Amino acid sequence: MNTRAALPIEKTARLVARALGCTPQDLAAGLRPARADDLPAVLELRKQVIGNGLNWDDEAYLRWRYQFGTPGAGLATCWVCTQGDRLLGMIGVEPVHLQAGEQACDAHVTMDIMVRPELDGIGLGVWVNQAICERLGCVLAVGSNPNSRGVIARTFEPLPDRRSYTHPLNFGHFMAKRLSQGWLAALASWAATTAMVLFRLTTLWLASSTIHVAPAHELGAEVALLLARSQRTRRVEVARSARGLGQRLLRNPRSPAEVWLARRGGEVVGLMAVRRTQLDEQRHALQIMDVVLDRHHEDVALRALLARVAARGFREGAEYLNVTLYDPELEARFSRLFFRHQPHPYETMAWSCPEGEFKEAVKARVAWSLMDIHTDRDQG
Repeated sequence: MNTRAALPIEKTARLVARALGCTPQDLAAGLRPARADDLPAVLELRKQVIGNGLNWDDEAYLRWRYQFGTPGAGLATCWVCTQGDRLLGMIGVEPVHLQAGEQACDAHVTMDIMVRPELDGIGLGVWVNQAICERLGCVLAVGSNPNSRGVIARTFEPLPDRRSYTHPLNFGHFMAKRLSQGWLAALASWAATTAMVLFRLTTLWLASSTIHVAPAHELGAEVALLLARSQRTRRVEVARSARGLGQRLLRNPRSPAEVWLARRGGEVVGLMAVRRTQLDEQRHALQIMDVVLDRHHEDVALRALLARVAARGFREGAEYLNVTLYDPELEARFSRLFFRHQPHPYETMAWSCPEGEFKEAVKARVAWSLMDIHTDRDQG
């Protein structure tokens, strides 16, 4: 990631304010949590920025994700940057609790940063990020895109990138792209797909025959117990709750996930959340949004969950499974099950964190429990 530092916030504020024809004090006063009456303007801004890609009920989605002045509603707070009655931009901020050994910190994850298209290039996005960091303390930016990567690189201190892995399910498109003769591509696809089915049969199904896996439609006390048993002091833990997972994974009006629970002897030993992602009009893949494993049953629980998820995806014609994480121990488990690393330019992590014992504790760890539920990707 480009690590060119931004100007100090005071200089950024002066430059942005000058471009907008206001004072830095006016600029700062206009950045605030959104109220209910801001929703129409936020919806209009998102139409302008997302354009033709906006093909869902965005009002229902925003009411699910953000509070808009109603405490306890939504997962996060939508902050708006205004100038008088004009909405200039927005950013979403979700509270998270981080634990690194004995050190803990209440932090925030940013998402959904957008500015009016005609204001691109004046530094407003950089200033909004700087102001949020100044006001909230420890702030994480998880993932990026072509529009946000530069802003994030100039505003935050880089953390190690997350890594993305894929497991092939169906080889038709893959072979068709590489072999010009149709009959040869079909034959190669059949051979490769059959080989992977046999691989999953021996390494997933047979190795996890003592585990029962079933879909979950509510997440309650047994999941809360699993979350407690999944904690590992050698990684940075992002706190989860059964209630929060249920709200995020099962009640997303835009792209709800399918949640699977693995049980051994009646006890829940694993959870996997998976969402369908469209690759184009005909092709789709499955994105693993979250994995929670009892630390005493990690390998067998993971194999059992993957056996069921891969079988469902294979039957429905998904091209591959994908998972993105930063946890070398868990990554090694996926790699042994034929998940292959796929370099990706936007699986970035960065943060702004005050110096102190918590920051040093995080630096001493090489793993996070953070998954794609903590990124914009859970939007669909």
